[in-house]
Amino acid sequence: MSLKYRSDIDGLRTLAVMPVIFYHAGMTLFSGGYVGVDIFFVISGYLITSIIVRELDEDRFTIANFYVRRVKRIFPALYFLLAFTFILSFFSLMPAHFEGFGKSVVSTVLFGSNILFWQESGYFDAQAETKPLLHTWSLGVEEQFYIFFPLMLMLIARYGSKKYIRFALTLFVISFGLSVWGTKTHPEAAFYLIPYRTWELMLGALISLGFFPKTEKLLNINLMSLAGFIMLCVSIFTFKPSTPFPGYAALLPCMGTALIIMAQGGIVNQILSLKPVVWIGLLSYSLYLWHWPLFALRNYWESANIPEFYTSDYFLIFLTFAFASFSYYIVEKPLRVKKIQNKKLFFRYTYAVMAAGCVFGALVIFTDGIPQRIPEDVAKLAYVPNSKFKTKACYELPESAIKAGKYCGLGTEKVKPKFALWGDSHALALSDGIDKLAKETGTGGVFMSTSACPPLLGLAGTDRAKANACIETNLAVGEVLANDRHIKKVILVCRWKKYTDTPARVEEFRQALERTLDRLKGKEIYFVLDNAEADFDVPRELAKNALLKAYLPALASSSQMNIPLETYEKENSPLLTLLQYYEDMDRFTVVPLYKALCAEKGCITEHDGRALYYDDDHLSVFGAEYAVLKDKEITSEMVK
Repeated sequence: MSLKYRSDIDGLRTLAVMPVIFYHAGMTLFSGGYVGVDIFFVISGYLITSIIVRELDEDRFTIANFYVRRVKRIFPALYFLLAFTFILSFFSLMPAHFEGFGKSVVSTVLFGSNILFWQESGYFDAQAETKPLLHTWSLGVEEQFYIFFPLMLMLIARYGSKKYIRFALTLFVISFGLSVWGTKTHPEAAFYLIPYRTWELMLGALISLGFFPKTEKLLNINLMSLAGFIMLCVSIFTFKPSTPFPGYAALLPCMGTALIIMAQGGIVNQILSLKPVVWIGLLSYSLYLWHWPLFALRNYWESANIPEFYTSDYFLIFLTFAFASFSYYIVEKPLRVKKIQNKKLFFRYTYAVMAAGCVFGALVIFTDGIPQRIPEDVAKLAYVPNSKFKTKACYELPESAIKAGKYCGLGTEKVKPKFALWGDSHALALSDGIDKLAKETGTGGVFMSTSACPPLLGLAGTDRAKANACIETNLAVGEVLANDRHIKKVILVCRWKKYTDTPARVEEFRQALERTLDRLKGKEIYFVLDNAEADFDVPRELAKNALLKAYLPALASSSQMNIPLETYEKENSPLLTLLQYYEDMDRFTVVPLYKALCAEKGCITEHDGRALYYDDDHLSVFGAEYAVLKDKEITSEMVK
């Protein structure tokens, strides 16, 4: 006996997918639309548990049959999307971004895209908006759930006296505790990884297993149905990207979903059962798959002079429905209802398709994004290699390694280090330029840099999860530098504006600066004013514009992609005022590095056909060398 179909569940899928689409379209009314994924998780936990437990009770459940159904449900539409998006990305992404796309293809095929995107960046980061397969992270969570959960239920059915509720409740409690803790301490991991998300799936499982009491009273059912809908609306319309999530906040949409599932026959459920609502729900998987690549590629090419209509949210939503309808009726539905006679042959084809996906993705990865696709001058603009100091041996060293003196050298080898480069990721970006300058002057130094950690004692960095580690690391660096009699000069480099954007933070900054100067008393301090920041990914935009000029000049921008100098001075005004006071007192020397790239017409982002930036705010290796070596009379004083 199969699970009885509930049209209101398909309608609930509409409530899940449409807010996600509207959120990704940038519609501010749906500022919490991302909770649609949590609605999907609860629904999946409910349906999958219902199917598996019923088949286990009827002694007809097999892993093979379960995975046949899952493959038929997930793979056809997913691989159709992957193939189409691969072709689009081949012709539209710059090499570094196409290489990243290749990694996401492989990780999606191997059910691990959530792990990849967790390692790369946060879901709400600006760079994430141009990754065509970012949304597959939720598929990774569900696919991982499909791997372990059926096996666990089988073991419980055989050896655990069918105590499914105890198992699901235990997972719920443990995972929810992890989610609350992780949202505060490891927010990216809590967002992407299955241990922090399992409780949402288990909430659906607990509904299926009858953990929550049922009611037959129509009034109670309607109240539950309305309460669930209100909870979803509050989540969708009031949550923000800044809302700590999942954690406690995810309880609201998840419990709202649970109430609607349990309120079968309720007033909201009846509305969700209307044919137009159900139709969108039937398309929901394909809608979810197709909407994000379209928006991501639109975001990627937003600077091109494309007619506004074709990049508008409404047109892209129309395209999403068009592609999703084709995918559902031509690809997804026919293969889902097709009966499989030979399971071994079915799985062989499945493995072959997966292998093909991995091969294509690996080809892109190992060829560095196939730069031969684009003209040589465009590839030159797009190519921005990492700093040679971005290694585990040099960058983001733990406190113990710093105290043990296990840091990397700069400049000439076999000479006593005379200077130290201390800072955050902007110090890393500048390291190759400082290294080259030191080699030309025959001097040596040491490199001490930690991401999102300013080189000031007692000042926490911008990554709250690493705040304590940042402070402890800086204490160790301060101690080492203060006690090393060979190191005469300390170069401080940081994305300073992040710590001086309000009067309160300026005061915190001043106090940390005082502590640092006191600790390094007797050393020559060089305070490097950071480079100007663009509001776009520099190499990507320069290369894209060059590509358009080569093939579609009508879509290319005719203006120079410079950064207004007044923008830099305005953003850094509090810092410049504070530094002037200290420089007048001869407490340190200010090195206005930004002026090497700036003039009255603005701050340049490209020179001699090469990008001077790695992204929007970090100098590239070429940019660092250009900025540091342009005026050696000033910069060489830092390392001599």
